[in-house]
Amino acid sequence: MKISFVSLVLILASCSSNDTAICDCLSSGEKLEKFSAEMLKREATTADLSKMKKLKSDQMKKCKEFQTMDGAKMLELKESCK
Repeated sequence: MKISFVSLVLILASCSSNDTAICDCLSSGEKLEKFSAEMLKREATTADLSKMKKLKSDQMKKCKEFQTMDGAKMLELKESCK
């Protein structure tokens, strides 16, 4: 599975205790990345594909407002995370 640059940036950033929305976004990206990595190691089942679609949808919904966030702002949020 190919991960977009925006998704990668969101995954690599961390959560800000002051901004739970970005924390939710990053958490959903991490879940998607972990599941994607697991699927690459085996043959995907119908249930796996369904779960992948659900995780992707969840990530897109939670990260929509951050898609165009400036890289410097992302780094700032990453630094403020715990």
